[in-house]
Amino acid sequence: MPISSQTIHAPVVTHAHRRCGDSFKNQVRAFRVESKLFLLNTALVCKVSATFRKIVLENVDPNLPIVLRGHTAQQFDNLLSTLHSNSLPCPLNDKDLERLLDVEELSRHYSINQLQMRAESSLLALITMANTPAILSCSSQSLFRMLRLVSRVRSDHLFAFLIKMCIWRLHSRELHYVHAMRLAQPSRWNCDAQPFLKLLGHAFYAAMIDLEPNLSKGQGIGVDSPLTRAEITHVLCGYHSLRCWWDKIASKPPSYAHSPRCMYPEKCCHTWQLRYDWVAGTNRIPSPQVDAIRRLQEMHKYLTNDLSLNEDMPEACRHNALAELQKRTDELLKTVHHHFDL
Repeated sequence: MPISSQTIHAPVVTHAHRRCGDSFKNQVRAFRVESKLFLLNTALVCKVSATFRKIVLENVDPNLPIVLRGHTAQQFDNLLSTLHSNSLPCPLNDKDLERLLDVEELSRHYSINQLQMRAESSLLALITMANTPAILSCSSQSLFRMLRLVSRVRSDHLFAFLIKMCIWRLHSRELHYVHAMRLAQPSRWNCDAQPFLKLLGHAFYAAMIDLEPNLSKGQGIGVDSPLTRAEITHVLCGYHSLRCWWDKIASKPPSYAHSPRCMYPEKCCHTWQLRYDWVAGTNRIPSPQVDAIRRLQEMHKYLTNDLSLNEDMPEACRHNALAELQKRTDELLKTVHHHFDL
């Protein structure tokens, strides 16, 4: 018989529902989660969970509810619903994904091992599919919870995919940099913190771009800023480092390999130098100077469509030159945390 529960009326209870079979009335105990009471068949919950068995044995008075903490009543209800139906939530959208995450986290918390392994496998398979609506439209909180999961199971490729999602949301302003900073702080993790430096670097980068109008005018960061003093120091380090870095990058285009069919390599190099200087040194790119990632991306876009390059450079030379410019962007994306002294 499946595990059942019943929410009963109490002075602090807002609503009630029932899932308890009549044949187990003499084995029912009340469990309180937040302001909600659940009546659970202790024989069944203790059978599937050693943690529940320990909790019940530590709370011997049957007249007092057993208080559970560390999760919400809704999350606990999602766990009980899955135990009752023996069917995992099907994650068609973010709400379903949250329920599946609840089941995985709470089944691990209460040592319901078989259910936890089923939920974990389902989540990992879902993340692997990547392009499902539940993943692409998930909330930032769900994204953070999935990061904890893949970090725990040490799935490097899924971790890299979720980090890339976080970074994309940071640059598109769908994820606030303060939330990303709090997530990526090394002190929050019981594992190697090195992989989180990339996310932390991009979070400081997003903060720097947000504060750039004040910084470029020589103004300080206001006392109402959500950033700590240490975080402000990192932002300022990045601001000054990226200004110097951009001055260096803008003054010299990347070298490239000439095609064997390039008849006039000096003219080819001269054309690349002129067009690169023109794009880097004009106001055609509206991004601030320290927004080096966006400026490099915009430069690549302009030069890809530049008529002079198309007319005066052999196709292979032009391809190689643009590939070298792309390498600069990729390298900055990978190492941006160094600019913020992380």
